[in-house]
Amino acid sequence: MPRRSSPGAAPSWPVGRTSASRPSPAVRSRAFPFSTSLVRRPRTLAELGERGILRSIGRYLDAPSAGLLVAAPGDDAAVWRGDSIVVATTDTMVEEIDFRLEWPGFDFRKLGRRLMAINLSDLAAMGAEPRHALVSLSLRGTLPVADVGRLYRGIAEQAHRYRCTVAGGDLSGTLGPLTLTATLVGRLGSARAMLRRAGARPGWVIAVTGRLGAAAAGLRLLESGARPASRDERAWVAAQLDPTPRIAAGRALVESGIRVGGDISDGLSREVERLVEGTRLGAIIDVERLPLARGLHSKQWLLAVTDSEDFELICAAPRARMRIAQRALERIKVPLTVVGTIDERSGIRFRNGPRMERLNKAGYEHFR
Repeated sequence: MPRRSSPGAAPSWPVGRTSASRPSPAVRSRAFPFSTSLVRRPRTLAELGERGILRSIGRYLDAPSAGLLVAAPGDDAAVWRGDSIVVATTDTMVEEIDFRLEWPGFDFRKLGRRLMAINLSDLAAMGAEPRHALVSLSLRGTLPVADVGRLYRGIAEQAHRYRCTVAGGDLSGTLGPLTLTATLVGRLGSARAMLRRAGARPGWVIAVTGRLGAAAAGLRLLESGARPASRDERAWVAAQLDPTPRIAAGRALVESGIRVGGDISDGLSREVERLVEGTRLGAIIDVERLPLARGLHSKQWLLAVTDSEDFELICAAPRARMRIAQRALERIKVPLTVVGTIDERSGIRFRNGPRMERLNKAGYEHFR
């Protein structure tokens, strides 16, 4: 799931519905039964958080065909059995939350590529090959036609690059923020040959692909209004606006026998938490081993572990298995760096020289 830009000034667009057009309380209670019954006392989304609301609504999402599901809710994408093993994911980007039109050098073509990339990254996080996409856009009528063309051109470029067919979608008008949604469907060779967040064991090593922290540094530069002035700064901004999903790396990890992993779109610390969520295990991350993006100082390591939207992959495995995976990724020129270990003690700790540290903020979470 993508990280969101920091909140700015209140948007100027008008509200699209009047109070007279809203459904009655009775209708709303039928449409949203969890609004009063799932929690002991009234709470806002900000209080409950993304993970809390997902856990709450999960009990309503069972279906008659649930037995066909291979991966339960909580992984990066849904997986079910059909004629082959099908993987599906969806992600949305919202103006003023995920992007701002006034950012220096903003480009609708890159925005289209990014919409596809954040969904492709979820397929990569499962070790799946992309096949088809549906794209749904809510756009304001004042948007120039040329910008819409650039947006779709970026979508098509990213789809073609990864051999993914855009099979359809939806286009609607809005009086509010631009809202862009893509749903991608991919394929796995076997239900046993995929990456899952669950299953890590004590003593296993934790590794990440690529370099970390660039997207967070790029976002801070964009939010400041400054244009990138160096090669490193341009690379940071590119990591935020035009990320590259690790499709080939995901497949290489699976083919190397790695079975535990995901992507790092919500920050390294948050993803490590998810690897041990629901267990009594924890993890130790070595700060000095973190592969920071070029141009970042070692003291800026928090950019890599909190809310950086790097779209790299994380995985855990026995050390010998990880060496096999490292050799496989070397062949496709993607570094795989061991950064820590799964520990029998609960909690995520960071070894920073002689000190052990815990973070107050793990990473990005919607509504918080």
